[in-house]
Amino acid sequence: MRTSADRSEKYTAKYVATTVGLKVASQLSGMKSGYAAAVNDLVPKEIATQAMLNGSGTQRTDYPFYLNFGRELWALGWKGIAGQSATVAATGIEVKYAAYGLDPNLLKSIALTVFGITIP
Repeated sequence: MRTSADRSEKYTAKYVATTVGLKVASQLSGMKSGYAAAVNDLVPKEIATQAMLNGSGTQRTDYPFYLNFGRELWALGWKGIAGQSATVAATGIEVKYAAYGLDPNLLKSIALTVFGITIP
């Protein structure tokens, strides 16, 4: 059995800057392409959400909350949550943001128009 000192040295060696740098460098191209895919999927949805907000008379100070609502809905789809499960999750998210004082009808409209999720 290894001693606690041996274990500690092995653990410390994993986090030496050069070792970590090599691990990150080997994964960098995949990380960049994954980020690009996520951004290319998210940004048009945020733009569509903002366009809906612009036409709704919503105060600009509330925009970040509506955009965060949209990001949470986007994350459902990005994680592969769809169908009835997405509807149930989106309903919970809508309740949360409505409790913050946001317009429930606008939240439901964003969910349907931008993300294709019908919230009852």
